[in-house]
Amino acid sequence: MPLLSSNFCAFAALSRLWMLGALAFTTLALPSVGQEAAEKDPAARMEAIKKKIKEVAPGKYDLDGIIIDAASREVRVPTKVNLVKAPIEYMLVQDTGKTHESVLTTTLDPLVIQVALLLANYEPGTEGLFAKAPAGADLPRFPQLKPTQPGAHLVNIEVEWEIDGKKNRSPLSQWVQNIDVYKPAPDMDVWMFTGSKIDERGFVASVDGSIIAVWADPSALLNSMAKGNERDELWISLPANIPPEGTAVTLIIAPNPQPKKP
Repeated sequence: MPLLSSNFCAFAALSRLWMLGALAFTTLALPSVGQEAAEKDPAARMEAIKKKIKEVAPGKYDLDGIIIDAASREVRVPTKVNLVKAPIEYMLVQDTGKTHESVLTTTLDPLVIQVALLLANYEPGTEGLFAKAPAGADLPRFPQLKPTQPGAHLVNIEVEWEIDGKKNRSPLSQWVQNIDVYKPAPDMDVWMFTGSKIDERGFVASVDGSIIAVWADPSALLNSMAKGNERDELWISLPANIPPEGTAVTLIIAPNPQPKKP
């Protein structure tokens, strides 16, 4: 079982690395004792989540409905269409989060998705997140995280759904448009796994429900790298490409191919 044998050591190391980076970012201390503290402590919750993993086929694992492919490193997340036509700041939130400004929702705890990404050998990082922002722009404050492996924080995201027996698949970027040009952003095919932050409430993505943001959000797990990601008013959904509200959609996170060194 390659994922559960070799990758668990990597998971533990990456979890510690992410926790240290997140804790360095916040100046607020987590509670350290009692049941309330255990419920808020992301490290303890990660360990509990890790025990839920089941192998469902050779090299494929189920974590609360998320399917992880050890060979391809694909992470498939069950979601549904929440909004077809709306101004948006997110592509995916938990159904307890900011649903009034997200195309997709999921019932999953964002921390479970974080664990799945770590198990698939992705690493949180923020290097290059605002590379396209204009000088002097008012940028959200993110921790400075650099993955140990180049590009380990970069992913491609697609969506897959079925209507009337016909399967459809599209880059997630085709479901959102820039109101300056009313077209999908040409530089949104690559997303960044930034990880969320920690404060006195615990793992903030679980509190806020933020998972995939087009307007950069330190609470979200994944963020857009597209030009204009620092502008909250820039993004709206692209109704022509989105199936009806309530449609079941599988969100597919996969590695972004990195250039080979000569």
